[in-house]
Amino acid sequence: MSPSSRLPTLLDVANAAGVSLATASRTLNGSTRTVNGDYRDRVLTAAAQLGYTPNLSAQAVAKGSTRTVALLVTDIADPPAAFLTAGVIDAAADAGLTVTVTVTGGDPDRELALVRTLRGQRPRVLILAGPASPDDADSAALTAELRSFEAGGGRVVVIGDRSLPFATVPHGEGDAARARSTLAETGRAAVARALAPLVPAPAAG
Repeated sequence: MSPSSRLPTLLDVANAAGVSLATASRTLNGSTRTVNGDYRDRVLTAAAQLGYTPNLSAQAVAKGSTRTVALLVTDIADPPAAFLTAGVIDAAADAGLTVTVTVTGGDPDRELALVRTLRGQRPRVLILAGPASPDDADSAALTAELRSFEAGGGRVVVIGDRSLPFATVPHGEGDAARARSTLAETGRAAVARALAPLVPAPAAG
């Protein structure tokens, strides 16, 4: 790649804006620390002029997660799953998150493999929307993967009646005329549950 075609870096933005690298990083990478308004404007202007975009993979390593919701469904072509997915996407967008959708095909082994793969991509939330499975009762491997994900700061939500020890949102019900809105609301409720503050477990007596 020639120097003229090199992708701009955060250091390039900082130099163009006349600020420190730390200030540029806090402005562009979602830091909770407040940046002076003038500095912030200069950084944003420089980033736009240079065509800089944040390195999301690097952010995920630094922060421990991305701004992503990973949704696992049985079959995206199934209308109920599509309605539910629409609700998840709407709620995630309202929270400034994006959604990736993967299909398990109702196969427990595939679901487990997908969860393992998704953990490596560091989503903020994992939502399992597959139907109840007779294998759930013996899903020690899946439960272990999901517990490890939560231990790393992620959140797990299960939609429907599954024997998994994680936050659960009941599957929407209703007649055909109400199915779309009911299932979409279920999807929105799953995101809300995932983003709700954790309630500390009561101390042992």
